[in-house]
Amino acid sequence: MKHSLVTLPEFSPLYPHIWISNCEKWRIIRDVDNIQFILMSWQEPKWRPRSYHVEYDSLVRRWGDKIPDLPDTLD
Repeated sequence: MKHSLVTLPEFSPLYPHIWISNCEKWRIIRDVDNIQFILMSWQEPKWRPRSYHVEYDSLVRRWGDKIPDLPDTLD
């Protein structure tokens, strides 16, 4: 995945995501420095961070049983 500079705040609905759940309540983004995966949940009126992970595997271990359609890997 090519990562380009993003100037939007991470909570913005327009911030690019790498995954969003079918119910659109959860999403995963990369931080602006492309260092961390950030799991976010939608809470009106914006996206809110739930956890930060350097490796995607740790995100899956932490949230895989709580978010039904969370993929095991990102392609």
